[in-house]
Amino acid sequence: MYVQVRNLTKTLKGRTVLKDVNADFERGRIYGVVGANGSGKTMLLRAVCGFIRPDRGTVTINGKTVEFNRKLPDMVGVIIENPGFMPSETADANLRYLAGINHTYDERETTRLLTLFGLNDHRHEKVKSFSLGMRQKLAIVQALMEHQHLILLDEPTNGLDEHSVDIFLNEMKRQRDMGRTAIIASHHSDELNQIADHLYTMTDGKLG
Repeated sequence: MYVQVRNLTKTLKGRTVLKDVNADFERGRIYGVVGANGSGKTMLLRAVCGFIRPDRGTVTINGKTVEFNRKLPDMVGVIIENPGFMPSETADANLRYLAGINHTYDERETTRLLTLFGLNDHRHEKVKSFSLGMRQKLAIVQALMEHQHLILLDEPTNGLDEHSVDIFLNEMKRQRDMGRTAIIASHHSDELNQIADHLYTMTDGKLG
């Protein structure tokens, strides 16, 4: 199994946000995690990519344990909450910087994604001039541009118009066809139903 979550529990400020969560995620599949705001789905993604330290339980990727705030066992693309772009830099500079951390900048793939999401003509504009929808599309580009094997997306269609949502859904199918694994948290079950191989439901920190 590519990603395994076992007995994951986390309490924050006296509230248990993850309650003994267990899940399996195979390679080359799209998984949806549907739930209301505050249900725990964002915390689950944060745990999978090592952004929080669980009170109990483990997450493994490719058989290796995910450790809090350490380098992940595999290449992971992430959108969780607000993407950390440098607003006074251009979109292109931001992408080059982020990809440069892992020395994985791919000009052709980055340009393909920017063009797909209608951002290529804006790549040399400062991010602070971007609308909410443009920033969200830029976040999607950065989550995919390094050929990441695992893609973790929290509410990725926030601020997107209907046409852009369709582009995103089709691109996620393409990523799956290339063997990538995606875990997408959203309250839009109608969108996830179009692409997900399996849907989980998150309620009060429990995954079902």
